Amino acid sequence: MLCAGCGSDPAGESGETGSSSESGTDTDTTETSDTFATFTTNATLTDTDTDTGTDTDGEACLVDEPIVVLETSLGTMVVQLDRTRAPITVENFVGYVSDGFYDGTIFHRVINGFVIQGGGYTPGLGVKTTKGPIPLEIHPELNHVDGAIAMARSNEPDTAESQWYITDGPQPGLDGQYAVFGALIDGFAVRDAIAGVPVQTVPFMDFEFMNVPVEDVLVNAAYCVDAWP
Repeated sequence: MLCAGCGSDPAGESGETGSSSESGTDTDTTETSDTFATFTTNATLTDTDTDTGTDTDGEACLVDEPIVVLETSLGTMVVQLDRTRAPITVENFVGYVSDGFYDGTIFHRVINGFVIQGGGYTPGLGVKTTKGPIPLEIHPELNHVDGAIAMARSNEPDTAESQWYITDGPQPGLDGQYAVFGALIDGFAVRDAIAGVPVQTVPFMDFEFMNVPVEDVLVNAAYCVDAWP
């Protein structure tokens, strides 16, 4: 099972950081140290940048700091990625975005005050077919600040595939274990709303998924844009 912070891992329940396969990040409320680096980005968003339409030819996904819009059933979140510091991870994520892979997926693991995790399942915990694992990519300047986006994985380091999570509050205890590749730049209230939904434990194959929202929270669409106001 991939998860983020299962036990001492950040992705605990599904195999990826935890990609929800309950493998290594199931401890839901791991406390962390007080020190962490601030996520920095070189991109500048100006008030005149107002094109928020989808980039049908994919060019917006190819820049050094892609901006990805996540339209969810509870509102819109926007993340900015750092291809310079996390090239493999960003390329993997925007590849799935460009393919429409995340459209119609759910947040399958939600822990208030910790992480909201998605990217691997459809309603009813239908499993999405992925492209395969990527190497764990750690950069000292990309850490688990409030709103960081990172890859879920199993207990083994090089097992992240499609699942990702966004932190709910800073989680420095996950630093150096999971690949951070960007940060939330808009939609913190939406993140908070998702983090606060009621959750349940759901039987799945030969184990149980914990912290699954009682009512599905969907990613209706994920796409790159040239800029975000």
